[in-house]
Amino acid sequence: MKNQKKELHNRTRVLIRIAAIFCIAGILLLIFINVFRTEEIRVDGLSYYTKEEFLSKISGEAARKNTLLFRLEQFGNGQRTVPYIEHYDITPEGNNVIHIRVYEKILVGCVKIMGQYLYFDKDGYVTESSVEQLPGVPLVKGLEFERIVLYEPLKIQKDELYDVILNITKAVREYEIPAISISFNGRGEVELETETLTVMLGKRTAYDLPIQKLADIYPSVQGRKLYIDLSGYDGGKGDIIAKPKPE
Repeated sequence: MKNQKKELHNRTRVLIRIAAIFCIAGILLLIFINVFRTEEIRVDGLSYYTKEEFLSKISGEAARKNTLLFRLEQFGNGQRTVPYIEHYDITPEGNNVIHIRVYEKILVGCVKIMGQYLYFDKDGYVTESSVEQLPGVPLVKGLEFERIVLYEPLKIQKDELYDVILNITKAVREYEIPAISISFNGRGEVELETETLTVMLGKRTAYDLPIQKLADIYPSVQGRKLYIDLSGYDGGKGDIIAKPKPE
């Protein structure tokens, strides 16, 4: 009888200890969930992705709900390779907020080959490819390629044309012109297109002047289907030729 009572007492003690362990674990879990519950993830520097698209490429959905889990996941996996992204920095702000600063690759333009858009950077290297054109990266038309290989320099018919492309794309970004394409004809003249405008820029060594003028008039012509001729614009006060596109 005494042995049965002792055995029952020991079992009770074991059950109490197990229950205490589960209780403590539950309390710790609740503290963990509540203290590190994600209230906000701020992402700065994105233009090629939405916030949700970018987060899905670097983290699992469950980890994004808890800042500590998120940090542990990032520490364990290291920085993910994300197309069009140079790198990103993650900074915890308190227990409930995460701040991510994204540094995108500077893509000067793209060319289209066999249904693929190939993007080149400011040094002329082909760095990325996709089946769709990224917003904010103009398609360059009218080039003749000697060779085009991913992660190698873009080889075109004249090396000086690349400097022209770089000059135009820098000016377009500086003046916030939403260029869709930049075209070269056989005479080396340049035509720029937005969603509704076709703008003749002519042939010159630098295109800052006509693009600056386009930026000045853009608010008044935005959304209108027009041909605008700035090929002869020299910074003077002369008239700018603009005519409606045929329907």
